[in-house]
Amino acid sequence: MNDECAPGKPATISESGAGPPRTGLQAPSQDDYPENETAFSCSSMEFDDFDAQSEQLNGHRQEYLKLSTGPFRGRLVSAFLGRGVSVHYETVNCAMYQRVGCPEGLIELGVSLGRTPVAVNGIELRRNDVVVARSGSQMELDVPPAGAEFLVLAVALPLLKSLDCADSSLELLDPHGRRTSVARAACLASAIETGGRTMLRTCAEAPATWRPRDAARALAAETVAALELDASLGIARERTRAKRNAAVLAAARDALWVMEEFDYARLSAATGGSPRSIQLAFAERIQITPLRYFRAIRLHRARYALLAGAGDRSATIGDIAAAHGFCNWSQFAQLYRRQFGETPSETRARASRTGVHAAVGLGMVRR
Repeated sequence: MNDECAPGKPATISESGAGPPRTGLQAPSQDDYPENETAFSCSSMEFDDFDAQSEQLNGHRQEYLKLSTGPFRGRLVSAFLGRGVSVHYETVNCAMYQRVGCPEGLIELGVSLGRTPVAVNGIELRRNDVVVARSGSQMELDVPPAGAEFLVLAVALPLLKSLDCADSSLELLDPHGRRTSVARAACLASAIETGGRTMLRTCAEAPATWRPRDAARALAAETVAALELDASLGIARERTRAKRNAAVLAAARDALWVMEEFDYARLSAATGGSPRSIQLAFAERIQITPLRYFRAIRLHRARYALLAGAGDRSATIGDIAAAHGFCNWSQFAQLYRRQFGETPSETRARASRTGVHAAVGLGMVRR
């Protein structure tokens, strides 16, 4: 794998969410290293804009839907070691719906470090659980209002195949699968957390004798060893989906994306459940009402329209609000500020100033 083109490489290097991310370390070119070493990079970025945070990792197709009101705060720390190994630490401070794709050619192993459980594809992720995202698979994360803290290890398939590993332990990491699963694997979870934190700290300090390529293989080997221990103890297994409420939430979410007006009758038809059962599913899984979720979708669509048309003032903010179902401009401005921590005019002005409208994640606006 060409490290400079590896999936998950940062798209840009800048200091804050409003512009390009600050990097703590950027190594020289590959030619400046001995044969058994490779160029690497380490970046630490803080964000006040969730779209800016979602755009930082190439190849991941990340899309965020902010569900909590108030300003967004997030952080992303990434270390790219070469040999197709990288470590990522990410935080968000509010309720989010995140859709994240695993790049081709990688296996990604993630743990949640926050105090409040996060749901991954409808499965509640607890301590000692590991999310296994296979090449080309997709994850849907429901982050609670308290926010979340993740640590992810990404490993290229060729490196995994080069390590001596028992077949039974590799069943969890089946490179031919396209699914995302959650395993109860305490040894693996501990190895990812300890090894990942240590690697990020080491990369930031950047010792002169640092051999990132050797470190990448050592980290991958340690992870596989922990996986083998879990397999030998018989506890590395895929967790099953919490069926009823997760299924109701997934069906209702899909229906809300395409609704022009909020309608419980259409939600009931889409989910097979009563309005009360739908409300309970939303309350239990993401602590928000279906109506507020629908309103958040419309507010995001209006926001993306403001960002995308920042340089074109032919459409007023009132026009954009009305086009997305908000006929009362004063109410729209109030709801918008509560949702995003800034007024619609401030969003448009910031987009004109920083140019973020050119790369905003419009993929969330599903029709």
